[in-house]
Amino acid sequence: MKHFTAFILAIIFTFTAVFKANAQSPETIWLTASTTAYKTGETVIVTVNAISGTLVQGFTFQIRYDPACLQPVNATSPISGMNGLSLPQIDGLVDATFASTTPQTVNGVLSEVQFVTLSGCQTNLMLESAALAIRDESGFAAPLAGVTVGEKNIALNIDKAIGTSATQPVSGTPLILGEVPAPPTSSFPDWTLILLAILLGGGVMFGVFKLLQKGETSASKKLANSLVATVQIKRGPEAGKSFPLHKLPCRIGRDPRNEICLNDPFVTSQHAKIFTANNDYYLMDLGGETFINGMAVKQSSAVLKPGDMVRLGKNVFFTFAL
Repeated sequence: MKHFTAFILAIIFTFTAVFKANAQSPETIWLTASTTAYKTGETVIVTVNAISGTLVQGFTFQIRYDPACLQPVNATSPISGMNGLSLPQIDGLVDATFASTTPQTVNGVLSEVQFVTLSGCQTNLMLESAALAIRDESGFAAPLAGVTVGEKNIALNIDKAIGTSATQPVSGTPLILGEVPAPPTSSFPDWTLILLAILLGGGVMFGVFKLLQKGETSASKKLANSLVATVQIKRGPEAGKSFPLHKLPCRIGRDPRNEICLNDPFVTSQHAKIFTANNDYYLMDLGGETFINGMAVKQSSAVLKPGDMVRLGKNVFFTFAL
């Protein structure tokens, strides 16, 4: 009887060991968040995580979200050499792809994705798909086989009360997923909105009347002013502000004596400058970390074109416009 009991226990132990070994796949991707309760206007950071026993050269993922509750802002990867590839974004779905020229070890955070809360609601983030990429024998990118997806859903509770909007630092060059929404404001009573509408209507009529009084010279001058190049701060201490470049060269840095002062710890006192030459605009790096559309500008200058995205240090982003 004792031998029979020992035999049964051995079988149970063997099946238990096999079950545990199969339950944890060597290649796994899952979704996490540090917290799930937010106020309107705050930043939500979720992480896409992975464990892989195989060196990978890229990854891709899609996160489903409610566009009435959340606005995606950017995605970054802390893995050295992983760069984001810009893809057209569909409303309600974050579609992100990162790639590296050399194989990388994956054991932890693949990517951090930032959202901004838009209104009070209860919603979910869902990891709709995810894959790790390797280079096959022919030298082409191919999905790594046998990857399982673990935790897919994160439930978020967003309060309608206005929270504190704060810039979150990012590691590496971010993959831009959308514009940073304007900070939410408190709601007004109906009569206040009616009064503001009346005042605004009167102001518009008065403005139109004054414009009609001005001659062709004034109109031409206004047109010329509208073509002045501008720096539009997207993220950082002066987020939301535009700086017309009336005076060139324009120096940018933490020192208040610069034409554009950005009080950010990762921006140097004289970080960069914008100047013109041969009817083109140029951005010159003065010794800080300066990037144009993700490409480093190291103590040299590069042509600035309308729509270019510039990063100074780690947290400051601006676009150049004409």
